[in-house]
Amino acid sequence: MTEQELLEMFIQERINMLLVKLSKTKPAKSPEENDRIFQAKFFIKALPDDKRELIENYIEQFTDWLAKEEPFLYQQGFLDGIRVSNRLRTL
Repeated sequence: MTEQELLEMFIQERINMLLVKLSKTKPAKSPEENDRIFQAKFFIKALPDDKRELIENYIEQFTDWLAKEEPFLYQQGFLDGIRVSNRLRTL
């Protein structure tokens, strides 16, 4: 296992831990938010097959893109934290 693979594995595990913690502390969805989600699902289901498939593919690709970006953003935030810490030590 390379250092990069090890770092990526560490970052993904940390993100998973944070997501679990966030899901426990995150307030429940409001009735309005649940209603919007229901309406969106109903709207997508009512689309013609070709348009529904297009929308579902777009949502899936967008979700995949976010999943790929998450580790990079976490890593950059971690590096920013180190930079700030080092900067504070020199003051």
